[in-house]
Amino acid sequence: MKSKHSVKVIVVLAVFLFTVLYSLPSTTMWENTFGVLTPDEQSAVPERLLEYSATEDGSAALVKFQVDRMAPVLTGVKNPVKAEDVLNSVADTARKLLVNKGLEAMVINPDYENGNASIRVPGKKPEELKTIVNNTSLYAKMPLALSSIFPRSKITLGLDLKGGIDLVYQVDVNSIQEGDSITDAVKRSVEIIRNRIDMFGIAEPSIKAQEGNRIRIQLPGVKDPERVKKLIQNTAMLQFHLVIDQAITAAQLEPINPENEIVLMKPASPNQQAMWFKLQKRAEVTGRDLKFAKVAFDDMSAPIVYLEFNAEGAAKFAQLTGSHIGEQLAIVLDNKVHSAPVIQTRITGGMATITGRFSLEEAQNLAIVLRAGALPASLIALESRVVGPTLGAESIKAGWSAGVVGAVLVLIFMAFFYKLSGIIADFAVILNTLIIFAVLVFFGGTLTLPGIAGLILTVGMAVDANVIIFERIKEEFRSGKTVRASINAGFDRALSCIIDSNVTTLLTVAILYAFGSGPIRGFATTLGIGLLANIFTAIVCVKLALDLIYSGNKAKTLSI
Repeated sequence: MKSKHSVKVIVVLAVFLFTVLYSLPSTTMWENTFGVLTPDEQSAVPERLLEYSATEDGSAALVKFQVDRMAPVLTGVKNPVKAEDVLNSVADTARKLLVNKGLEAMVINPDYENGNASIRVPGKKPEELKTIVNNTSLYAKMPLALSSIFPRSKITLGLDLKGGIDLVYQVDVNSIQEGDSITDAVKRSVEIIRNRIDMFGIAEPSIKAQEGNRIRIQLPGVKDPERVKKLIQNTAMLQFHLVIDQAITAAQLEPINPENEIVLMKPASPNQQAMWFKLQKRAEVTGRDLKFAKVAFDDMSAPIVYLEFNAEGAAKFAQLTGSHIGEQLAIVLDNKVHSAPVIQTRITGGMATITGRFSLEEAQNLAIVLRAGALPASLIALESRVVGPTLGAESIKAGWSAGVVGAVLVLIFMAFFYKLSGIIADFAVILNTLIIFAVLVFFGGTLTLPGIAGLILTVGMAVDANVIIFERIKEEFRSGKTVRASINAGFDRALSCIIDSNVTTLLTVAILYAFGSGPIRGFATTLGIGLLANIFTAIVCVKLALDLIYSGNKAKTLSI
């Protein structure tokens, strides 16, 4: 290899390595090799700790996931992850994979304190369930240490491809508490919503504040939009009030002193009519005193919400329950009484439970919003757009089919018409496509359906550049020049034409990106990246390949 080509070879190999490193984690091959769970999740809940067993009646199989308390991700000095959060994510991911295989899988008996949770699958034996779990690619088939070579980023699919919901809310100015500014209320709302969404387990959410006190939320991959809407809009203002009196109607509780008394209702249930409570206006303990909230089950296996207070809250709760034994304590959520148990004894340790005939989903949602904190103001729904996952899958299939068919036809044409030079151009086009994907992943871009259109257009333009170069080379070769001279002259004469066409298109791309909306920007992004990659692959990669193949002066013929 001549020294003048060494730098070019190193650059091309570096670009190729970059594309492989950033493209591979987004493929199914990556999941089949290194598992669907992230390396941190596999470290915290390792496969070696999985336990398989049968229920007492033998009607179902159980797989228990257990946390390794010594995992680096849980014990790290910088940003340690909570064991219960990792366990939640792992169990939910495993459940979804089993459901996708047509099984009726359910997470049961999550014991966060001891770091384990089980999934129940009816109609299966432990050996069968173990085989099924091993075939889900949940865990890595290769050493996880190899995955550290690759970046953790993956390609992000837009709502039009993955499906999901696009929501716009406006912060209700009239509900903002005194002392809080509108700007602060919007910022806090964004952070709290983001915490709730993260706990719910939605990947790659987009939550941004906009003008006019608005918040835009884009959540790809959501299959239950109504549940997510309730999760977002729930203000989750938790308060504990001492009960003064209770009655079937509010009128029976009059008169009230508005300075230190309030009247709130406990909504009716299928087995009990609505009740009204006269409460002390001052909340003794609030949601601000909470440390953690999670779903648990009572003696009858009914879902309840288990609360754990911080140090200050635990002291308040112990003082409250110790001073009012025999009195009722109302648990109030969003100005509605959920329950009003009688205080039997002084409660120490900062523990409490909320009961209320919850469904499992309602209890999970309540635990999430309590952990994330209460919204500083109510949200008004302005816009809701739902893209079904079926439509997204069809869009991916249609775009993928169009891209593959078009690309294959173009590659065949180039190989047939330009022979060896055409095959080199085909490899350059493939590299061009990989560069686009890698750059999108590197910069955290989103691939949308218009983006796929821009990608397909880029393939055509990449081929067009190579056609111009090859036709110039053929003209020079017919004029009697040597192979080496024809290649150099062909590239020199085609260079200005390729640069001019790509630069003018890039100017159009810049205008589309600056003044266009989301879908238009997606098209402009992939097209712009593709054009820059096109210049590199056509001018550098193809030229380098031809120079290396025809490097000697003995070459008399040109396969073009």
